[in-house]
Amino acid sequence: MALFSLFKKKAASGSEVKVSVGTSTAKMKSTEELREEWHAERNASVVPVEKRIKTATPSKQGLYPHEILALDYAPKYYVGGGNSFPGFWWYGYGVRDVQALLDSLEKRGFLRIGDLHTTLGRQKVTALKEVLKAYGNKQTGKKDDLIQRAIEEIPSDDLNQRFPQRTYTLTEIGKATLEEAAYVSYIHRHGAEDLDIWSLNQLVHLTKGTGFSYRDVIWRYLNERCGKHYRDRNYGLYRNCRFYMSGFLCEEGKTQSALAMLAEVVLWDLSGASNGYDPQHLEIFAKHFFPYENSLATTAPGIIAAILSCQEELGCSDEELKADLVESMSKSMASVPIQLFTVDECAQIVFMERDKDVEELTRMYARAKREFKKNHPGIKI
Repeated sequence: MALFSLFKKKAASGSEVKVSVGTSTAKMKSTEELREEWHAERNASVVPVEKRIKTATPSKQGLYPHEILALDYAPKYYVGGGNSFPGFWWYGYGVRDVQALLDSLEKRGFLRIGDLHTTLGRQKVTALKEVLKAYGNKQTGKKDDLIQRAIEEIPSDDLNQRFPQRTYTLTEIGKATLEEAAYVSYIHRHGAEDLDIWSLNQLVHLTKGTGFSYRDVIWRYLNERCGKHYRDRNYGLYRNCRFYMSGFLCEEGKTQSALAMLAEVVLWDLSGASNGYDPQHLEIFAKHFFPYENSLATTAPGIIAAILSCQEELGCSDEELKADLVESMSKSMASVPIQLFTVDECAQIVFMERDKDVEELTRMYARAKREFKKNHPGIKI
């Protein structure tokens, strides 16, 4: 704590701070130096897009993944510059000059300059209401109503003067390209283990002609990753992958299957088996099982929320939900290397967490601790 206090001493921005340590003086790096080192480290790990495309397969229209992603984002950017581009373009995909990329897509016919209607669509509702008010027009209604009213009631020259910047819009070939390579936008926004727009591009084109959709490719990849995590005894990563897969199933409307996978996630959460779990070192892991208020063997609020969302979607009662959870957990129980609770108790804990019944949860974990000590008398917890 004393050392931490030394770091709290006031110093001018960007200046150096010296801290006495014994008889020597340690020179701390300035904020600017630390920032430069951080950027240098990140830049060193970036693979430039020029290198990326050497192992990528272009779309039918000849566009690579980063160009397809640019089509997706283009309607958010202004023509001619003045844009602020997120760091993922460089740090994630190796694209340094996004504006040049947009300009290139426009020249090749994938983008065009948007019209006044498109520009107004980029404005905030408050800005639209202000201009309508200035011309004595009504300011009520949804955003689309405000845009249409502005176009109909206000001279176009005045609107162009107030909103001179234009955004990009997709041409028909641009729309077709984006639709054809929908996997690019999906994986960029969702992520899946180590998949990104480049690695998924390779997998998608490896299965070209097989009839598999990009979602089939992702699903198979996730199953393979789950198998690897399990074999490596990285049960936390396995659990995370299964949780991701449950969301994937929800997107496809397969709610019952998603619920079954969430039940498995709860089972793993409550088992206490984390990454690198080894029964030979159970005493080390067991220190984090009990009591409830300090336990790492709990399930997160997000998991409970996802289960309740499935319950609502399926329209089932608590009794029916519990039966579904128990059935699904029973099928997975044999694969879990350690169990702190019975299947029925795991299902009960879901409802206790939902109701925030800390008192009953505390009792449940106390009972589980007694049972654990009975089954493992040589382990001190």
